[in-house]
Amino acid sequence: MLGIIFRGMAVGITETVPGISGSTVAMILGIYERLIYSLSILTTKHRREALPFLFTFGTGMVIGFAISIFIINYLLSYYRTPTLMFFIGIIVGFLPYLWKETLNHSKNKIKLKHYIIMFLFLSIVVVSQPLSGINQMDLNNLAIADYIFLAVAGFIASTALVLPGISGALILIILGIYDIATASLMSFDLPIILAIGSGIVLGVLLTSRLIRYLLTNYTVETYAAMIGLVSGSIYALWYHLDSIVSTSIIVVSLITFFGGIAFIITLKQTQNNKF
Repeated sequence: MLGIIFRGMAVGITETVPGISGSTVAMILGIYERLIYSLSILTTKHRREALPFLFTFGTGMVIGFAISIFIINYLLSYYRTPTLMFFIGIIVGFLPYLWKETLNHSKNKIKLKHYIIMFLFLSIVVVSQPLSGINQMDLNNLAIADYIFLAVAGFIASTALVLPGISGALILIILGIYDIATASLMSFDLPIILAIGSGIVLGVLLTSRLIRYLLTNYTVETYAAMIGLVSGSIYALWYHLDSIVSTSIIVVSLITFFGGIAFIITLKQTQNNKF
């Protein structure tokens, strides 16, 4: 039980980070398939089977999220480039493991269509970056259309909870509402929180069954899409680095980058450990 709470905390912390997705961390920690299964049966008659696990996992996730939102906001405000480079290091460190997992499922037979899928999903992330910040809202005068957009953004971001790849926070950056979402959480702006939150809840309930279906019936294709999304996340984070940096920032950023790689290697080495 304590192990599930700790894993939930790790995923919750990740969901505030514009980099690796919470489901990726769940995969690294060896709890991903159980999470997807539990979410997928919430809308079936077997939902009671999932509730104990999801309640324990969700408790840890809320704790981790609450702690992390303030820390991440501070780090991105004052140490943006080194922080983002740490996240890039995490993604770079995770890609070899994801590639190995893909090879295992494909029995070392990666086909041309799989490479095309990788390139397609990588391109989606890269091409979408100029859209970041395109949506500007007046938080003191939000219209119905703004709340609908926030709910849709939450729905799209919810895929990060069930699909290892691009993170929910990064999706919010792409859609231009990451700062709005974090500011609303820190100030407890209930209308905005409910708008985004409702989209996330609906998205998780609907997409979890879809992802489970894809992983069961189109395993290699789904993993190829994950590789494309994860690889594209590197560019997405790089795109949001500060444009002006000093020598000291470069040095610190290199340290945090390799620290991110070391962090992910450590997580993988302890994946099967019991908390």
